Amino acid sequence: MDQVKGRNYSREAADMTSAKQKQKKTGKPWVNVLVRMLFVPFLLFIALVIGLIIGYSVIGDQPVSQVFDLETYKHMYDLIFAGT
Repeated sequence: MDQVKGRNYSREAADMTSAKQKQKKTGKPWVNVLVRMLFVPFLLFIALVIGLIIGYSVIGDQPVSQVFDLETYKHMYDLIFAGT
C-alpha cells in the first residue's frame, strides 16, 4: 500500500476509480459543444431585450409595447442621421 497525503490506498482502487470516470464520459460530445456555443449568445440576447425594456419603458416612461415596434427604431435612425 502506498501512502499519499497521510491516507492509505491501493493502486487497484485508484485504477478502478479512473476506469469509472472514463466510462462516464461516453456520450455525444458535439451536443455539449453546441449547447456551450449557443448558451452565451442566448444570454446576450436576453440581456439586450431586458436592457431595451428597462431603458425605454422604465427610464423613458414609454409603453413596453413600443420597444418591439419597428417604427420606433426607424424614427430613432432618422433623428440620428438626419443631417448626413
